[in-house]
Amino acid sequence: MTPLERTLAKALTEIVIRLDISDDDAIAEGSMQLLEPVIALLQDLPEQDRQALADLINQCAQEEAGPDRQMTASETPETLGLLT
Repeated sequence: MTPLERTLAKALTEIVIRLDISDDDAIAEGSMQLLEPVIALLQDLPEQDRQALADLINQCAQEEAGPDRQMTASETPETLGLLT
């Protein structure tokens, strides 16, 4: 994994985690609307690239310290529609 790939996967994972574990109902309700354009972009990737990104995100998930963050991070590939 290149530093760029790692940084992008970590950044995307962090966004999903923060949206998902937010206590603010307005943020929680609007999070999918916020992610929809990202999901659409990711769906245009070839399956091999989607799987590679899912693998990178799973690596990031394993590095998360807190159990809530780790669980949300491990669900991120599915949340982003990377898995078929």
